[in-house]
Formats: sequence, C-alpha cells, structure tokens
Amino acid sequence: MPTGKGDLEEYAKIKVWLKRTVVACIFIPFLILIIWWGGIVFLGLVCLISAVALFEFYQGIKKKGQKPFLIEGISLGMFVPVSIYIWGDRALPPVLILIIFCVFMRQFLKFETKDAFTNIALTMGGIFYICLLFSYALILRGETLGARLVITVFFVTWLGDTGAYLIGRRWGQHKLCVRLSPYKSMEGFIGAVLISCVAMLISRLWLTFPLFHTLALGVMIGMVGQIGDLFESMLKREMGIKDFGRILPGHGGVLDRFDSLLFTVPLFYHYVKYLITLGNFS
Repeated sequence: MPTGKGDLEEYAKIKVWLKRTVVACIFIPFLILIIWWGGIVFLGLVCLISAVALFEFYQGIKKKGQKPFLIEGISLGMFVPVSIYIWGDRALPPVLILIIFCVFMRQFLKFETKDAFTNIALTMGGIFYICLLFSYALILRGETLGARLVITVFFVTWLGDTGAYLIGRRWGQHKLCVRLSPYKSMEGFIGAVLISCVAMLISRLWLTFPLFHTLALGVMIGMVGQIGDLFESMLKREMGIKDFGRILPGHGGVLDRFDSLLFTVPLFYHYVKYLITLGNFS
C-alpha cells in the first residue's frame, strides 16, 4: 500500500484509470452492437444519452442559481432526434423553430420578467449544444456505410482523447489554456492529433477512404475533439463543478464522456457528405 504523498497521488490516478478501463470494456462492445443494429434501438440510445447529458447540463446551471426549464427543455430536446429519425434532416428547420417558439411561450406563461432572457437562452442553448449536435449521429447512421461511419468517428474521437490524456500526463510541459483547463497541455493536444491520425489509418480496414481524406479527418477530429473538451471545461469552470455527473465511474457524467463527440460527429458528417463520395468506397 502506498504511503508517501506522491505515491498516494499516483495510486489514485492508477485507480481512476482502472475504473475508466473497466467501464470502457463493458460499455464499448454494447455501444458498437447498438450502432450496428441501428433503427429504433439506436434512436433510443441517442435519446437516452441526450436526455441524461441535458439533465446534467441543466443541473450544473442550477448550481449557479439560474433556472432553466429542465422538464420542458429535455422534452423539447427529444423532438430533435425523434424528428430526424422519422423525417430525416429536412425536419430540422421547422423543429428548431417550434422549439424556440415553445421555450419563449413557456417563459411568457410565467408572467415574470426576472431572468427571462437568461432562462430562455440557457434552455435553448442546452438543446442546441447537446440534442442538436449529438443527433448528427442519427443523420450519419442513415448514410451509405452508416454503421461503419458512426463507429469510426466514435473510435477516432475517443482514441484521440485517450492519446491526449496519456501523452499529456507523461510529457506535458507547456500549458494549453490555463484559464479554461489547468491540466491540458500542448503536448497532449498534439498527441490527440497524432493518435487520431493513427486511428483513422486503422479505420481504413473497414473504410477505404483515400489517404489524403483519411489524414485530413484525423487531424481535424483530433483538433476539434480537443476544442470540444476545452469548451466543456469552460462550462464546468463557470459552473464551479469538477464533473457533470458520476454515472460513469472514472469518467464522470455522460456529458463528460461525450463532450468531444458533440463537436466531431457534425464535423465528420459534413466532411464525408460534401467532400467524399461514399459510393466509391463501399
């Protein structure tokens, strides 16, 4: 059993890492199965992840004394993935307009002016940040090679995150952005990009994209994934919390685990849709 302060800190880090590994080994095969299955089962998973993450987001906001419309926000947020599943991405404009209208009406029916704009902005901000961005996983799943595409972006993003953590912990010397996250380093950021490129090269085993697009996606996913992580760190510092939840041992909350994907999935979808002709690589 470690006794010194340094030994105790190292032991605590190893313990957390073991928890993260065990949870990942249990969760990832289940996730791959659901993605491959697709259909309403995958919709259910997207809705569940979005609802829990949005709940964590609103709870974090409440700790700052703000009052977003929690029940209404989560209920309206579920319209985004459900409408995409039923009608495709063409449903997004009218659904988002409907959500904006409903949130404004909810505030209006309170017959109060105090914090009105803040309540509206925070409620809609959570819906757009979490439900809208993560629903791109459903849109991506509906494309040619959809299951392989979704698995790829999850695989590359999370491997990049792992690379950032391990490389930053081992060689991190230069702080990336102390005001947002005191523990992230430039070395970790570069590591995320390099590991993401390696992960994209591995993905050529099931997605035969041209080498240029493979490396370009690796670089962009590595960079954007870290930006997504920094954005969440900014939110947590503003809310005065360490993690958004504890539902995933060693990882924190659902939002802590999926923060990078909220940025990388839309990026991956638009790159693949507009810059790569999928029919040539099936």
